[in-house]
Amino acid sequence: MNRVSTAIAKMKTQIAAKVAAGLSQEKVDATHKALDMELDEYCRFQEMKSAAVMDKKLTLEEAQLIYKYLGETPEHFNQQPVEVKAVLTQIFKELLASRIAARV
Repeated sequence: MNRVSTAIAKMKTQIAAKVAAGLSQEKVDATHKALDMELDEYCRFQEMKSAAVMDKKLTLEEAQLIYKYLGETPEHFNQQPVEVKAVLTQIFKELLASRIAARV
């Protein structure tokens, strides 16, 4: 397993535990919707993912898995399970932060 698949499995377990502890499905559904990507974000993430491989921040295997989950359109990503969207959104955030820090 790579870091991406490990993080997704961990997130799935965490969400299931929170639902078992009383988190409503409505809140899970609201989070799922809130994590939808627009086209500009999607394109930027695809670019940053590829650059992260060149910068050795992601392995090729991790980048390929991210590409699989992103798919060819934002709609494909938006239909992914909440745990996938949460982990990939966090990765996108980290790549953006790294890019900003490199420019400062």
